[in-house]
Amino acid sequence: MGWRALLRVVDFQSLLSSQPLIASALEKAQHTGGPKSPEAKALRESYYLLAKVLWTRRATIRRIHDLAWLDHTVVSAGARLGRVWENSDGSRSIRAAEEALPPGISSELFPQEGSNWIDVPVQAFSGISPNVKLERGVSDPFRIGIVPEARLRPWYEAVATAKFKAPPAAVSVLGEIEALIAAARRAGGPSVALVFAASSFEDRLAE
Repeated sequence: MGWRALLRVVDFQSLLSSQPLIASALEKAQHTGGPKSPEAKALRESYYLLAKVLWTRRATIRRIHDLAWLDHTVVSAGARLGRVWENSDGSRSIRAAEEALPPGISSELFPQEGSNWIDVPVQAFSGISPNVKLERGVSDPFRIGIVPEARLRPWYEAVATAKFKAPPAAVSVLGEIEALIAAARRAGGPSVALVFAASSFEDRLAE
């Protein structure tokens, strides 16, 4: 089994308003590789994913995982707003960072079990409620953590404190979290959040 995780600043306002961008990318992919090309298929699925979230105003753990990677690879591709960790070395580094943080703080970004829902305001919606409900927690093979904008300051303070006594394996992850939180706070806005999206998958190269 392989393992991969993305730690990313996500502006859900921008992400959930990106259907025109996805549609444009899909049109180009279909023109270049045909409507059945892997790139066109992935972009088409991404377009429908955004439509489902906009319609239901909810995103489950699996959908949050896919949204985070969509933001990383298409919507905000090239922006220094994320970092990827992979396989056993990456997993050990993330685990070390989890253990260096206070348990009450750590579980928001690195949940161990169960799930809960949080509200994030997004102006992409019309009607009375401007919020989208996001699920964070564990749903095999996915693991999603979300730190909303209102919680970024205490997280920044906790990470800065933890770095002083953290083992070397944890320091690089904590430093990355610290930098991403600083970027998120500069971006501002209640629709901004720090997202951890991890998943296990069948490693076919190992067969």
